[in-house]
Amino acid sequence: MTDYSLADIHMHTTASDGFATIEQALDHIARLGTLRVVAITDHDTLDASLWAYSQQARYPFDIIPGVEVSSADGHVLGLWVTEPVAKGLSLAETVAAIHAQGGFAVLAHPFEATVSPGAALRCLRHPEIIREAGVDAIEAHNAGALTPGNNWLARRLATSLGLPVTGGSDAHSLQAIGRGLTRFPGSTADDLRAALVRGETTATGSMWPLADYLRLVPHWFDTHLNVPAEAKGRQTRPSQS
Repeated sequence: MTDYSLADIHMHTTASDGFATIEQALDHIARLGTLRVVAITDHDTLDASLWAYSQQARYPFDIIPGVEVSSADGHVLGLWVTEPVAKGLSLAETVAAIHAQGGFAVLAHPFEATVSPGAALRCLRHPEIIREAGVDAIEAHNAGALTPGNNWLARRLATSLGLPVTGGSDAHSLQAIGRGLTRFPGSTADDLRAALVRGETTATGSMWPLADYLRLVPHWFDTHLNVPAEAKGRQTRPSQS
């Protein structure tokens, strides 16, 4: 009889726009006791993830080094990567950069219009671009999805392309960790990767607690829309050229 385990391979810390430090996140996961594999995937930075990876021996679960890359065509989870991947590249260029270091590329929340409406529309109209770009898997359950139908459409997309699926919490708080899950045969990070390659994973989970949405939306506006006063001065200053 095959034993199955659970992984959460999409979460954030204070290294990007999460609310918990990396130490708080790892300690919380240890207390949960339900996850056998995790990946810290902060936006466009590996700092917390690599620190977590270096502390692997302290924790009773496997840690995958990873990052969520902001490509020009949506967000891509780069798993098993230890070197930075430039943001703003095309989907194909981003995937190639992940593959160049032996990584695994997962298209995150492909139909999340609040992240990249243009990319979501392209995925809907031209799904073949995902296969052409070399994407390895589709995130079919994102626990923080805001756009109605995102997860349903992502699951259909993966089926139509014959790609493996993952589930991730996209957690920005401790309470959200484990709300999105990848179920796989085995118990280690190596087992998870082998299951992904064989297409033997399933995506499952629930959604964020309401409090997380209420907390994250103003935080998102502060992070993405507020321009520091010094930067505003530079923007309004006449060009000297």
